[in-house]
Amino acid sequence: MRLRTEGITWQEIDGELVILDLQSSMYLTTNGSGAFLAKLLTEERTEQELASALAAEFDIADDVAAADTAAFIEQLAEKKLLISS
Repeated sequence: MRLRTEGITWQEIDGELVILDLQSSMYLTTNGSGAFLAKLLTEERTEQELASALAAEFDIADDVAAADTAAFIEQLAEKKLLISS
């Protein structure tokens, strides 16, 4: 999966990310960990790859990283911001 590139724009502000879907006029704001994951999603990644990277970057437990990653992916999917290959 990866972030859609058509019809979206994003801006990083003080370590947080604002993603705007120009097609639906919906937006998503993220915290630092969401911004980290979104940047990884500019290329094709699996949920496991994302969770492992999050755990390593923020020195958090694997189960916490997996839960946080799943919740973030769910938000992106609800807003139709992801492309699955």
